[in-house]
Amino acid sequence: MKQYIRHLSNSLARRVLKLSDLWVAQYWHSFPLGKKPQSDKQTYLQLWEQEKKSSYPEIDRFEQEIGYIVDSLWFHDLALHTQIVIKDSPLCYQHGRILYTVLSQYISLHGKSKSPLTIFETGTARGFSSVIMAKALADANACGKIITFDILPHNQPMFWNCIDDHDCPKKRSELLAPWSELVLPYIIFFEGDSRINLNKVATERINFAFLDGAHTYRDVLFEFEIIAKRQENGDIIVFDDYNEVDFPGLVKAVNQGCECLGYDKRILSVGRDRSYVVATKRKA
Repeated sequence: MKQYIRHLSNSLARRVLKLSDLWVAQYWHSFPLGKKPQSDKQTYLQLWEQEKKSSYPEIDRFEQEIGYIVDSLWFHDLALHTQIVIKDSPLCYQHGRILYTVLSQYISLHGKSKSPLTIFETGTARGFSSVIMAKALADANACGKIITFDILPHNQPMFWNCIDDHDCPKKRSELLAPWSELVLPYIIFFEGDSRINLNKVATERINFAFLDGAHTYRDVLFEFEIIAKRQENGDIIVFDDYNEVDFPGLVKAVNQGCECLGYDKRILSVGRDRSYVVATKRKA
């Protein structure tokens, strides 16, 4: 009788999960970012030119201190197609510079072993940060994989609120086609909620992570705890949008996680309203 009840319970759980997946897929596969281009090409280009002229002295000093700097022309070209969007808040894609610099330093210190590096990301979006991290691997001739999660589909044509929307709706794989030499060997795309799927990925070690998914306290702390269990001394997690005003839950989770899970925290600011955190796991 107990086995029969357990079987019914498991069957019901599977059915509910399947229905939930179908509902999520139906929503996120139906042009979730809009059913037409958000603006004309010239507007995207003007926003891009404006952001390229912005000054970020703290990030400049950080790059000089660490000694690794991403190629500027390559960086801004990638950003034009994957970071320049129409939105109310100011544009800023300086996390790409931080990711390249920090990961390049990590590779120089820890990437000489025979084991490939495992990199996790939540919040793939258009793929900007995944491609940045892939370039760091490629430039260092390092072996590794980037496993990136997002609720947005990878192989569903859609408008992405970017300059490429004026060609036609594209799959993410098509949007990133100009950087296929980095995408194909280094990046694995997962579609789904990280709260459901993150624990399913069978890897014992996560060397490096970038967390930019849901910004709630529970989501950030959940991802932090899952990854911390698979990290060793010197491994790194980078957090986006460390902002007490807009994302107090994220700030609370990062602070709590660093204190309780054994991470040193370095805050890098690009202005009054936006900062990033580089969290490095210290010896237990």
